Amino acid sequence: MRTFWTFLTSTGLVTLVVITLAACGGGGSARKCEEALTSAATSVEGVVGAEFTCKRSFGNPSQTGSVTIAGTTEAQVTAVMEGVLQAFAASPDLDDASVVYVDFANEDGSITVIEQAVGFNGTPSIRDIREHYGITPG
Repeated sequence: MRTFWTFLTSTGLVTLVVITLAACGGGGSARKCEEALTSAATSVEGVVGAEFTCKRSFGNPSQTGSVTIAGTTEAQVTAVMEGVLQAFAASPDLDDASVVYVDFANEDGSITVIEQAVGFNGTPSIRDIREHYGITPG
Protein backbone atom coordinates (compact mmCIF):
# COMPACT_ATOMS: atom_id res chain seq x y z
CA MET A 1 0.00 0.00 0.00
CA ARG A 2 2.79 2.41 0.84
CA THR A 3 4.35 1.93 -2.62
CA PHE A 4 0.99 2.62 -4.27
CA TRP A 5 0.52 5.77 -2.13
CA THR A 6 4.01 6.98 -3.06
CA PHE A 7 3.20 6.43 -6.73
CA LEU A 8 -0.05 8.35 -6.46
CA THR A 9 1.54 11.20 -4.57
CA SER A 10 4.49 11.47 -6.95
CA THR A 11 2.23 11.53 -10.02
CA GLY A 12 -0.04 14.22 -8.62
CA LEU A 13 -3.03 11.93 -8.87
CA VAL A 14 -4.04 12.44 -5.27
CA THR A 15 -4.09 16.20 -5.69
CA LEU A 16 -6.24 15.88 -8.79
CA VAL A 17 -8.76 13.67 -7.02
CA VAL A 18 -8.96 15.99 -4.02
CA ILE A 19 -9.53 19.04 -6.22
CA THR A 20 -12.18 17.28 -8.26
CA LEU A 21 -14.08 16.09 -5.21
CA ALA A 22 -13.94 19.52 -3.63
CA ALA A 23 -15.50 21.01 -6.76
CA CYS A 24 -18.33 18.46 -6.66
CA GLY A 25 -19.52 19.26 -3.18
CA GLY A 26 -18.80 22.96 -3.02
CA GLY A 27 -21.42 25.61 -3.50
CA GLY A 28 -18.99 28.36 -4.46
CA SER A 29 -18.66 27.99 -8.21
CA ALA A 30 -22.08 26.37 -8.63
CA ARG A 31 -23.71 29.14 -6.63
CA LYS A 32 -21.96 31.83 -8.72
CA CYS A 33 -23.14 30.14 -11.90
CA GLU A 34 -26.73 29.96 -10.65
CA GLU A 35 -26.65 33.59 -9.52
CA ALA A 36 -25.20 34.78 -12.85
CA LEU A 37 -27.83 32.92 -14.88
CA THR A 38 -30.68 34.07 -12.64
CA SER A 39 -29.47 37.66 -12.65
CA ALA A 40 -29.18 37.73 -16.44
CA ALA A 41 -32.59 36.12 -17.00
CA THR A 42 -34.49 38.26 -14.49
CA SER A 43 -32.98 41.46 -15.91
CA VAL A 44 -35.17 41.00 -18.99
CA GLU A 45 -38.58 42.66 -19.04
CA GLY A 46 -41.28 40.02 -19.25
CA VAL A 47 -39.47 37.41 -17.16
CA VAL A 48 -41.55 36.64 -14.07
CA GLY A 49 -39.37 33.88 -12.65
CA ALA A 50 -36.16 31.98 -13.23
CA GLU A 51 -34.53 29.01 -11.54
CA PHE A 52 -31.19 27.44 -12.39
CA THR A 53 -29.12 24.55 -11.13
CA CYS A 54 -25.42 24.36 -11.86
CA LYS A 55 -23.46 21.24 -11.02
CA ARG A 56 -19.85 20.34 -11.54
CA SER A 57 -19.14 16.66 -11.27
CA PHE A 58 -15.71 15.31 -12.10
CA GLY A 59 -15.04 18.02 -14.66
CA ASN A 60 -18.41 17.78 -16.39
CA PRO A 61 -20.42 20.93 -15.78
CA SER A 62 -24.18 20.86 -16.13
CA GLN A 63 -26.40 23.93 -16.19
CA THR A 64 -30.17 23.56 -16.34
CA GLY A 65 -33.00 25.91 -15.66
CA SER A 66 -36.44 27.22 -16.34
CA VAL A 67 -37.57 30.70 -17.22
CA THR A 68 -41.18 31.74 -16.76
CA ILE A 69 -42.32 34.45 -19.13
CA ALA A 70 -45.33 36.76 -19.06
CA GLY A 71 -46.95 36.40 -22.45
CA THR A 72 -50.06 35.13 -24.08
CA THR A 73 -48.77 34.55 -27.60
CA GLU A 74 -45.91 32.53 -28.99
CA ALA A 75 -44.44 35.70 -30.51
CA GLN A 76 -44.37 37.44 -27.11
CA VAL A 77 -42.79 34.46 -25.35
CA THR A 78 -40.25 34.04 -28.15
CA ALA A 79 -39.27 37.72 -27.99
CA VAL A 80 -38.64 37.49 -24.24
CA MET A 81 -36.66 34.25 -24.68
CA GLU A 82 -34.49 36.04 -27.22
CA GLY A 83 -33.95 38.84 -24.70
CA VAL A 84 -32.85 36.28 -22.11
CA LEU A 85 -30.39 34.71 -24.55
CA GLN A 86 -28.96 38.16 -25.28
CA ALA A 87 -28.68 38.84 -21.54
CA PHE A 88 -26.75 35.57 -21.15
CA ALA A 89 -24.44 36.67 -23.97
CA ALA A 90 -23.84 40.07 -22.35
CA SER A 91 -23.02 38.64 -18.92
CA PRO A 92 -19.29 38.69 -18.20
CA ASP A 93 -19.93 36.13 -15.46
CA LEU A 94 -20.85 33.34 -17.89
CA ASP A 95 -18.19 31.22 -19.54
CA ASP A 96 -18.08 30.92 -23.35
CA ALA A 97 -18.11 27.12 -23.23
CA SER A 98 -21.17 26.87 -20.99
CA VAL A 99 -24.26 25.25 -22.47
CA VAL A 100 -27.39 26.03 -20.50
CA TYR A 101 -30.41 23.78 -20.99
CA VAL A 102 -33.38 26.05 -20.34
CA ASP A 103 -37.10 25.47 -20.51
CA PHE A 104 -38.83 28.66 -21.63
CA ALA A 105 -42.60 28.81 -21.00
CA ASN A 106 -45.35 31.26 -20.22
CA GLU A 107 -46.96 31.38 -16.79
CA ASP A 108 -49.61 28.73 -17.33
CA GLY A 109 -47.28 26.50 -19.36
CA SER A 110 -49.49 26.60 -22.45
CA ILE A 111 -46.74 28.13 -24.61
CA THR A 112 -43.19 26.80 -24.67
CA VAL A 113 -40.44 27.95 -26.99
CA ILE A 114 -36.97 26.70 -27.86
CA GLU A 115 -33.82 28.34 -29.16
CA GLN A 116 -34.40 27.02 -32.69
CA ALA A 117 -37.23 29.58 -32.99
CA VAL A 118 -34.59 32.34 -33.14
CA GLY A 119 -32.09 30.64 -35.45
CA PHE A 120 -30.09 28.19 -33.35
CA ASN A 121 -29.48 24.59 -34.31
CA GLY A 122 -29.94 22.83 -30.98
CA THR A 123 -29.07 24.21 -27.58
CA PRO A 124 -26.37 26.85 -28.05
CA SER A 125 -23.32 27.48 -25.91
CA ILE A 126 -22.80 30.95 -24.49
CA ARG A 127 -20.12 31.42 -27.18
CA ASP A 128 -22.67 30.50 -29.88
CA ILE A 129 -25.14 33.03 -28.49
CA ARG A 130 -22.48 35.76 -28.37
CA GLU A 131 -21.47 35.07 -31.96
CA HIS A 132 -25.10 34.89 -33.15
CA TYR A 133 -25.96 38.32 -31.71
CA GLY A 134 -22.50 39.90 -32.04
CA ILE A 135 -22.34 40.57 -28.30
CA THR A 136 -19.11 40.97 -26.37
CA PRO A 137 -19.62 40.66 -22.61
CA GLY A 138 -18.60 43.44 -20.36
